[in-house]
Amino acid sequence: MAKKKNKKQEISSDKLVALHHKKSPATEAFRTIRTNLQFMSPDKELKVIMVTGSEAGIGKSTVASNLALTFSMTGQKTLLIDTDMRKPMLHKLFDLPNFQGLSSYLAGDQDEIEDLIQECKHSGTFLLPAGPIPPNPSEMLNSKKMEDLIKKCKKESAITIIDAPPLLPVTDALLLSQKVDGVIMVAETNQTKKEVFTKGIERLQQVNANILGTILNKYPVNKSSYYTYENYYYYGEE
Repeated sequence: MAKKKNKKQEISSDKLVALHHKKSPATEAFRTIRTNLQFMSPDKELKVIMVTGSEAGIGKSTVASNLALTFSMTGQKTLLIDTDMRKPMLHKLFDLPNFQGLSSYLAGDQDEIEDLIQECKHSGTFLLPAGPIPPNPSEMLNSKKMEDLIKKCKKESAITIIDAPPLLPVTDALLLSQKVDGVIMVAETNQTKKEVFTKGIERLQQVNANILGTILNKYPVNKSSYYTYENYYYYGEE
């Protein structure tokens, strides 16, 4: 008799499709996104990519995780950073501890960033969790230490995917957008309203962020499919 999965394992399996369902339509969609990103900037290599959205609850952390996993499939050293120090999610998706993380490093509680990075099981992806929730996330993300960390990532990792907080509630993602090579927006089918999405894009444009494009999450494929959604990518305006 097969061992029954617990609820936590099932949730992780459903969300981390690039790890648990490598032949699924959703995983193939993420591979397409990866290929597009690799070829869209021939003059300047995209080394640090931020994933965000206008609002919370649209699956940006799931998108960031699966994107990192698909880069790992090519054998590239891939780092995933949770910069949402208000509502961190990545450690939950990968079932890893969050006792220390990015906030510990930026606050000076931990000097060696390497000691805070954890390998995600069976994936080849490495995670820097958000760490304990600090009283001043915006100031931490806008610090010189955060800027230096991103520069270090560009030198030591083939690709770094940053899961950032949503754009409209707080300024964190706008501050980070000035430090990364490009920004991917996430929207959710039948949830993200056009005016809300547009407002997020406008805020990024106001600070001259390099908007790479948008991922539409949970787009229905067909009712008979085991996987009920696929993720599509399209370029943003130049």
